[in-house]
Amino acid sequence: MGFGQDLRNSHEGLIKLQDWELKLLDTVKRFMTLRVKSDKEYSSLLLNISQQVDKHESSQIQYISSVSKSWTSMVQQTENLSKIMKSHAEELNSGPLHRLTMMIKDKQHVKKSYQSLHQQIQSELYKVTKNDLEKLKCTYRQLTKDAHCAKEKYKEAVAKGKEPEKARDRYDKATMKLHNLHNQYVLAVRSAQLHQEHYHDTALPLLLDSLQRMQEEMIGALKGILEEYSEITSLLTDEIVKVHKEIHTSIDQIDPVTEYEPFIEVYRSPETKESSVEFDVSLLEDTENLQANEILWNNLTADSLQAMLKSTADELLITQDNLHSKEDLMIELESKIIESTKTCEKKSDVVLLLSQKQSLEELKQTVQLLRCTEAKLLAQKDLLEQKMQENEGKEPPPVVNYEEDARSINSMDKATKVSKFDTLRHSFAGIIRSPKSLLGSSSVIPSLVSIFCFAVLCNRCEMHL
Repeated sequence: MGFGQDLRNSHEGLIKLQDWELKLLDTVKRFMTLRVKSDKEYSSLLLNISQQVDKHESSQIQYISSVSKSWTSMVQQTENLSKIMKSHAEELNSGPLHRLTMMIKDKQHVKKSYQSLHQQIQSELYKVTKNDLEKLKCTYRQLTKDAHCAKEKYKEAVAKGKEPEKARDRYDKATMKLHNLHNQYVLAVRSAQLHQEHYHDTALPLLLDSLQRMQEEMIGALKGILEEYSEITSLLTDEIVKVHKEIHTSIDQIDPVTEYEPFIEVYRSPETKESSVEFDVSLLEDTENLQANEILWNNLTADSLQAMLKSTADELLITQDNLHSKEDLMIELESKIIESTKTCEKKSDVVLLLSQKQSLEELKQTVQLLRCTEAKLLAQKDLLEQKMQENEGKEPPPVVNYEEDARSINSMDKATKVSKFDTLRHSFAGIIRSPKSLLGSSSVIPSLVSIFCFAVLCNRCEMHL
């Protein structure tokens, strides 16, 4: 039972818990402040009473009776009590009350840090698994349209014989952009998958467990403050002893480990499994030779893949160096905290270590984020290296067979021209076979001449074909 396991979707409940605890600490602080003030006033009143009695007694008879000795002892003890109460008030002010003030500030910092880190990892998750992928998919669809349009224009240019090289160059560029973006999208999908897994399996549970550890540390620190307060304010009378026994009993019931079990039971959230990030296969409907989750290696992408591999490897080295540096800092800080814990003399001295422990927890978060980045970069590097190794020593295959496309277009054009010529030839033959009366008409003769000339031209065109 713990925050990381049971409260992954209870962010609002955790914020309410921290707000409630801060209000409770403010109430305890006001209570202790009033207690210091009242003890000081009580000490001052006792001292005034003792001094007034001394002045009164100094004017009395000069012998010392047993009653007088008892009375004098009572007055002296009252004065001693005044000094004790004053000492207790000052100790309470410089000890538990001061540490409680520090703890409230640390508590506010813990809440702020948790909110900031939670928002950061949530934003990063949404960016990597939603925004970035949507942007790439949008661009993917547009480049698919551009490549398709460039292909049609290239076919048209080849068919008409108008600047086919320029059309081919535009076709190459459009196809290269599409294939490079496809590779980026494959890598982004893989990165998003790993990021999503890291978020649910590591980052979020680690953040919640980190918060729980700090919450428990503060519960332990508050317990120490209350125990010290109880020891300072105890006067050891029968009535007060009874009251303080109740206080001690209630304080002893505080257990940082089990403190949040009832809270967890109330705010326990069911585990919801998000849909995993997958390659959007609908992007491939209007494309050719593109496969989901497969890196493309061809004459248009070989250079960019090599550059991408180098860039990924360089970024991985930087990330690993940073990770090792942060891990060393984390180990050093852990050792420092352990040594400082051994030197604590009072129970409330653990408050002095809270800021260091919070820094350690934040450092652990940083290390985990770097490990996530390392894992993503390693996965991307492995994908790229695998593709490069599979094709090591080979020439990148061409993406488009331009000669085959050109022959296909010319064949279609020839078939169209032959079909038109056959139609004209049959029409002319039909006119020749018409009745003589129709052929004798003066209006028909020019038409026959025109058709005959056009048929001759078409026959020549056919011969050239």
